[in-house]
Amino acid sequence: MVEKSTSEYVPSDWKKAFLDDSNFEQEKPFCYELCQALFEEAAKDVNNLNLYYLLRPIWEITKGFKTISSALSIGFSDITEKVQTWRSIYKTYYSDCNTVQEIIEKEISLGIHECNGDNNSDKGHKKKTKYYEYISGTRTLLRLTWFLDFFVNILSNTLTLEKKDFSDCVKIAYEKALAPHHGWLVRKGASLGMSFVSGKREKGLSAFFHREAFDDQTKKDLERWIAPALKLWTYLNNYYTEKKFLELP
Repeated sequence: MVEKSTSEYVPSDWKKAFLDDSNFEQEKPFCYELCQALFEEAAKDVNNLNLYYLLRPIWEITKGFKTISSALSIGFSDITEKVQTWRSIYKTYYSDCNTVQEIIEKEISLGIHECNGDNNSDKGHKKKTKYYEYISGTRTLLRLTWFLDFFVNILSNTLTLEKKDFSDCVKIAYEKALAPHHGWLVRKGASLGMSFVSGKREKGLSAFFHREAFDDQTKKDLERWIAPALKLWTYLNNYYTEKKFLELP
């Protein structure tokens, strides 16, 4: 099989690609090259984040988790829902926007950046008004940022903690990146899902790289994937910190 060059994963019309449902499915096998190419593209200009380059690979990563553990995949089904939230609000309200930051700034100016679908009335958006059921892209992206942090930590742990089982790499990443944001019940559910993750490093490598050897090439690929993903997470974490949005409901 002839491999695609990374440029073939970067669409000429990203808006069309972002609205195309066929790009957001769960049937095709996970594609590591697509994630790497789009993360690298997104990281080229973090001050003007492209929606497709950022959110499409996050969607794809959930398919990799399905290969690792169906239980873990179910636990992260809310990630695909959050990506769909962004697609929905973009299509409905912000199709003239070109960056993530542009949409967030518009939400802030409209006073809807804290809306989560349940607290809208408390935020001044009463029943039957335009934003009564609105779910904010700002608070939704914050939660996707937690997931990105979790995934970067899995990759980093797999690369550096060579004496740890793969399941331990996942659990350590969860405790660092996601557990602080989860209540007791969610943490218990996550613990159950992670109990089905194989301890074999080869299983994780197979899911995300379609090969099992933890050799020099795999290590280089891990480093190449970590670099843009970490750059994106660092930027977003700083962005939310500066705006004092780390505790959005």
